[in-house]
Amino acid sequence: MEKYKFDENNDLWYELGENGMYYPMIKVEDNLNVGKYGKLAMEHMKRNSVRYKTFGVMGMFPRIFNNIDEEVYNIINNIMNKKLKEEPIQDNWNVVEIEKHKKMLYREAEEIALQEIVYKDHFSNIDMEKVFI
Repeated sequence: MEKYKFDENNDLWYELGENGMYYPMIKVEDNLNVGKYGKLAMEHMKRNSVRYKTFGVMGMFPRIFNNIDEEVYNIINNIMNKKLKEEPIQDNWNVVEIEKHKKMLYREAEEIALQEIVYKDHFSNIDMEKVFI
């Protein structure tokens, strides 16, 4: 079987999947502007959602993934500010200790943001009936 097929009826390329079925290939939009966390979210959804290919073909990725980085950085900043108030730096003169403390807090905040934003089902809040009408 061919790995790729082109359907002239709908102008879409299809890729042979592991199960022997052909799936439409996702066209990356020019206005798809995702950063580190948006790409992580896309990879997570690619592995864990059947709807990933449907929404990609429909061009809905920019609407879903473009703002993920901004959301993640906002959560990280909010958590960092809160944690720095709760756990202030003890030695304000020791630059190495200040950086260690900030990196530790950043890693904690990033892990929370990953769970809350990146590794959630970004397609669950989309009404499929409205999409196909």
